Amino acid sequence: MLIDQLGIFFDQATAEASASSPAVNVSPYAGLGGAINITVLLTGAPAAGLSLKLQESDDQAAFADVSTFALEKPDAAGAVLTFSLPHPARKKFIRLAYSLTGSPAGLKLFAAITRDHFAPYAEGQYIDHGKTVA
Repeated sequence: MLIDQLGIFFDQATAEASASSPAVNVSPYAGLGGAINITVLLTGAPAAGLSLKLQESDDQAAFADVSTFALEKPDAAGAVLTFSLPHPARKKFIRLAYSLTGSPAGLKLFAAITRDHFAPYAEGQYIDHGKTVA
C-alpha cells in the first residue's frame, strides 16, 4: 500500500521503450525506520520484459546506478516486483530508470514507495486520479 503521494515514481504511465522517473526525496521516509520498499506494477496486454535501475543522487544533478532488477511479464496479467532500499539511504534523492524489451504499446507502469508488503486493495478502496475504482 502507498505511504503518500510524494513517493510515486510512475502513476499508470504509458510505457515507452525507456524512461526515467522524477526524483523522489527519501529524507521523509528515514523516520519510518527500516528499509525503504519500492513496488513496481506493469500492466497491459502485450508480453514484455522490464530492466529497471534504481539510481541515487545528492542534488538531482547527476544520478548513479545503485541496483538493477528485472521484471518479466509473460502474458496479459500484471507483473509485480517489490524490492528494498537499505536504510538509511545513502543519498537524498532516488529515481527509477527502465528499458523495455518487447513492444511498449498498451503497457502501463506504476512504481512507488510502499509499505513492507504488497496488499492488494479491496473493492472501493483504490483511488485513481480522484475517482474511487470499484
